[in-house]
Amino acid sequence: MFKFEKEQSVWDFNGTKLGGQPGEYPTVLAASIFYNKQEIVLDDKTGKIDKPKAEALWNRCQELSDLTGIPHMIQIMAEYGPAFESYISWFDSIDNKTAFLLDSSAPEARMHTAKWVTEVGLAHRCIYNSINGSISDKEIEVLKNSDVDASIVLAFNPADPSVPGRQKVLSEGGVAGQKKGMIPISVDCGITRPILDTAATPLGLGSGGSYREILACKAIFGYPTGGAYHNMTVAWTWLKRWKGTSKTPSVLAAGYKDKPLLLEQMSHHYLGGMDGIRQAAWSAPDIGCNLIASTLGANLIMYGPIENVEPMITAQAYMDIVTLEAMRSIGVDVKSETHPIFKLI
Repeated sequence: MFKFEKEQSVWDFNGTKLGGQPGEYPTVLAASIFYNKQEIVLDDKTGKIDKPKAEALWNRCQELSDLTGIPHMIQIMAEYGPAFESYISWFDSIDNKTAFLLDSSAPEARMHTAKWVTEVGLAHRCIYNSINGSISDKEIEVLKNSDVDASIVLAFNPADPSVPGRQKVLSEGGVAGQKKGMIPISVDCGITRPILDTAATPLGLGSGGSYREILACKAIFGYPTGGAYHNMTVAWTWLKRWKGTSKTPSVLAAGYKDKPLLLEQMSHHYLGGMDGIRQAAWSAPDIGCNLIASTLGANLIMYGPIENVEPMITAQAYMDIVTLEAMRSIGVDVKSETHPIFKLI
């Protein structure tokens, strides 16, 4: 383990602390909800949802956060402004404290919602996702005129996924025609609580740089840093083929075609038979990719579907305890009274 020489900033989101030296504060998790084809979404344009099921999912995150000491944020996803209004209003009705990430690939939806959260007084809880190389002058102006002061700032350089390439995006610009880096642009947008995202990229396309960039971001800027590292496994073509589906036998099953007894025994061992084996094959790297980031000092892990909370939060609690134990030997100690080490040891 290691201590950064650069002073580390810590942002406070209604009591949830994000940032600092490794071990000082628990790693913050962000669960994705209302993503594409999630069954609780009944109409993705208007934002109609199955509210009881959605609330049950969030309540489970809160229960496990209370149990383990690993805090949660929620990553609200939408492609339409009216849907964002509906989703965020629902969330505020059941939780009036926790910060939420406003996440969309549609600039118009993001801009619409930045204006709306300002109008309804929820901008202080909103984390904009994201300021990146494709940001337009219009979007900069909308953010500047809003009350949103927290944003994901993305270190994505499609032409150069190396650490120097990612740093150039943050500091200097020159990507997608941008004259400024993403951090200076975030200042222009009125962002005072930037969260650097190291831009998880697929295996073979600079994924290693996504991890090394954590060290660079915290060492150079001292800002809270993290990312959506599960995207690496989502984009891993080989793993998708290996996992297979319930309708298409996986490579795993094919590999045991001459060993039916062993396959039967494995199917009984895993809950759900072959589907359980496939899920285990997927889950291990899906969770493990996030723990690598935590080991390197990441403060925010956007781990994907909210349904994955159980394996993610227990693994993260383990990782945070190990990190703190190691950091104590080099002079860094916990600054949170709810750290997992106080709850699970």
